[in-house]
Amino acid sequence: MNTLLALALISAAAQPAPAWLAGDWEPYSNAFVGLRMLSIGKDTLSWKGCKDVHFDVLASEGDSVVVRLAPGSTCSLDDEPPTRMDTLRFTLRENHCDLGVTIYASPDAAKKNEPAAEGLYGKPKCPSGPAGQAAANLLTTTR
Repeated sequence: MNTLLALALISAAAQPAPAWLAGDWEPYSNAFVGLRMLSIGKDTLSWKGCKDVHFDVLASEGDSVVVRLAPGSTCSLDDEPPTRMDTLRFTLRENHCDLGVTIYASPDAAKKNEPAAEGLYGKPKCPSGPAGQAAANLLTTTR
């Protein structure tokens, strides 16, 4: 299991989200196109079907952060039947424009490192290149 994820699931102390996580992120990966823009604030996020949902930072180390959404959130994947989002891991890429997103449906799935979906988001108008090019360079998975 990923060390950061293991620490996140053990940690009980609330931590602040890193500054690089805040802002608007566009979906590059086909797995996330239906969810549209991801907007992240200090301790909330908004996605298709959920607005200003509170999250707790479970772990933050370098360019990776693991968060857990509030228990009653309505955030879900665009699959049938919709998979509820519970724990998310965000990993900032070296270019500081692209964000790897891994979604887990439950704390148990996160512990087992069994993501419901993985993909890539990017900062709007970032010099990393067109979204199509970024998506072509990343394997996306919806499970």
